[in-house]
Amino acid sequence: MRPYRLAVPVVLFAKVVALSQEGRQQNTTVQSGTSQRDTVDAGSTTDGNNYHSDYFNFTYHLPDGFVAGTEQYRQGIEELSGVHGSADTFILLHAEQRLAPDAGVNAAITIMADRLSRYPKGATEKDYLRHLVTQSLKGQGDALREGTEIYVSGHRFFRADYKVNGHGYQTVMLTFQRGFALSWTFMAASKPDLDGIIESMVHTTVAK
Repeated sequence: MRPYRLAVPVVLFAKVVALSQEGRQQNTTVQSGTSQRDTVDAGSTTDGNNYHSDYFNFTYHLPDGFVAGTEQYRQGIEELSGVHGSADTFILLHAEQRLAPDAGVNAAITIMADRLSRYPKGATEKDYLRHLVTQSLKGQGDALREGTEIYVSGHRFFRADYKVNGHGYQTVMLTFQRGFALSWTFMAASKPDLDGIIESMVHTTVAK
């Protein structure tokens, strides 16, 4: 099976940052989230596969074979030319699956939070998701499904599935919580692999 490419999650992160910068230009009343970064980022992984976010108060169980590497992922983004972080976009968790210790990445999961206050008022989850998918593809793939409403642990999420040319398949599951767009992005080389990974959402517990 062809290994997954790190470039794909990095591209997605870059698109979220681009949306943030675009929204900031549309909403000049936004304040920087730098002082809140440590609080929003607060979380921990226990037993190697259970991630808990203190700020958003959810627990997510990683699928078998996935290893968390959030700090390494953040550092990798910072080292890449042309990708600049945002004080209002937070990577909460990044985990990867490799078929062998020295193999390339076969699949990846990234959980992010993007502050909503800089976007136009009244924007819905579907609006945010549609804009994100449109900007992410830009003629380099096909949307397979967009805006499907699902419920996880009693919370409403919206889902988009798409194929990126040369980079496999991606699914984004999104909800608004505590003034942020909270998203899970699942990435895999094949659709069957992706579907199996997405099933891990049934083990997610989001406090009400």
